[in-house]
Amino acid sequence: MPSLRLSEVAALVGGELVDDRDPLINGVSGIDEAGHGDLTFVTSRKFIAKLEKCEASGVIIGTEDEVDLPAVRVAEPYRAFAAVLVRFQAEDDRVFPRGIHSSAVVDEKAQVADDVALGPFCFVGSGAKIGSGTRLGPHVVVGPDVELGRDCRLYAHVGLREGCRVGDRVVLHLGASIGTDGFGYLPSEQGLLKIPQVGIVVLEDDVEIGAGVCIDRATTGQTRIGSGTKIDNLVQVGHNVHLGRNCALSAQCGLSGSVVVGDRVTMGGQVGISHQVEIGSDAKLGGKTGATRSLIGGKEYFGVPALEAKESFRILSALRKLPALLRRVALLESRLPDQGRKKEQE
Repeated sequence: MPSLRLSEVAALVGGELVDDRDPLINGVSGIDEAGHGDLTFVTSRKFIAKLEKCEASGVIIGTEDEVDLPAVRVAEPYRAFAAVLVRFQAEDDRVFPRGIHSSAVVDEKAQVADDVALGPFCFVGSGAKIGSGTRLGPHVVVGPDVELGRDCRLYAHVGLREGCRVGDRVVLHLGASIGTDGFGYLPSEQGLLKIPQVGIVVLEDDVEIGAGVCIDRATTGQTRIGSGTKIDNLVQVGHNVHLGRNCALSAQCGLSGSVVVGDRVTMGGQVGISHQVEIGSDAKLGGKTGATRSLIGGKEYFGVPALEAKESFRILSALRKLPALLRRVALLESRLPDQGRKKEQE
């Protein structure tokens, strides 16, 4: 494990060492779990009280904060802590050992750069191209005619089906499936007839795809994920979806076929988007939102069906009052004369 002096942390993040104390930092941890030798951080003064019981050797704090522990002051503690985390993550050579494992299978018509790493039982199909610096974990399948760019990282059991294209610096986590058939069937007297899915998936540069994500190939043309977009675990992206640049999708979102999403859109967990719906750039969809119609960009949405967040919260607030309101109505009705109730019923 790497070690840093707190003064080195300050230099790394462009911060200020609070005093002369300069402990050795051997690890990083959250404020509740930090022990001796660990570095932690606080993003708000309301968390500073927790430091009284914290055993961390150092802490990253805001520019106006005062603490008893050895500390580094910065304008953005969380961003600084993230920069330190980079120094403590596992090295590539440990996760993806260099070279081509003896059990890997590479088709003679594939083009693989000299410095590519292929883990145990990888498969690279005919006509596939893998760029310089890319590393594949165990059991990764790169189908025929797939193109993988430079410096990509594919963890174990990732599957890339035929013809798909992946840009540079793309990360695919455990079990991601790219280019599976779109869900296309035609009802007939013989049952559901499968519609051939002859398109591909394109992942642009700097995309990161979580574990267990499924991205369907297009019926024709492309399913496209824009550059810089990050997709959390267990997300389903349907055929012919076009997802813009620098979007963020949380776990268990589901995008139906032919959905179009603009740039910088964020979706909370379990958001669902109906077939052919368009979501404008800079929209924010809260968790469990269901978009059954197209949504204008630059606004916040919540609920099923999706409404602007403020309106949706007003409706939810009113619904919480509904049981009491019904009880009041029943009480008022009970006080009406019998004749009045009969007239009301008529």
